[in-house]
Amino acid sequence: MRKKESMKKLREEHLMGLLDMAEEGGIKTIKIAKDAMIKPVFLYPDDNPDTIIQKLKREDTNVCIVVTKDKKFIGEIGDEDLIKFFLHQVKYEPLVQVLNIGYRREFLYKPAKNLVNKHKSTVKLNDSINKVIKLIYKEGFNYIPVLDDNKRVVGVITPSSLINLLRNE
Repeated sequence: MRKKESMKKLREEHLMGLLDMAEEGGIKTIKIAKDAMIKPVFLYPDDNPDTIIQKLKREDTNVCIVVTKDKKFIGEIGDEDLIKFFLHQVKYEPLVQVLNIGYRREFLYKPAKNLVNKHKSTVKLNDSINKVIKLIYKEGFNYIPVLDDNKRVVGVITPSSLINLLRNE
């Protein structure tokens, strides 16, 4: 837990530095969300947990974006969400815990639409990097979905993608 807290503090300090740099005019060219976004990993509402786990592992990510077939944003599912689901079963379903059966069975019947978290913030392609930095730092988001004018997900911005963009300024 200490390592996680240390990483969070370091991340916050770094993002605050970026925010200060942006506010003081230290960013030479105007940057927008499109400049910092990376390719998202998509899930669909009816994807099963095996698909979710496979995508998280295969893409080496800790979150997948849940979208409709036409890429309209619904929410996200992360590895922490899956862990919370299992912990909920352990805490509130003691018989299942004692028998050590049923965890996977119940989990297998939950499609992505039943596990999804609604994200409180998104950005548009042409939103300023300052706005993105503020959302990530002040709201504590690990990523921000980027939407086009039709509200379709076209990318995602992470602290790492922001740092990579601004590092060369």
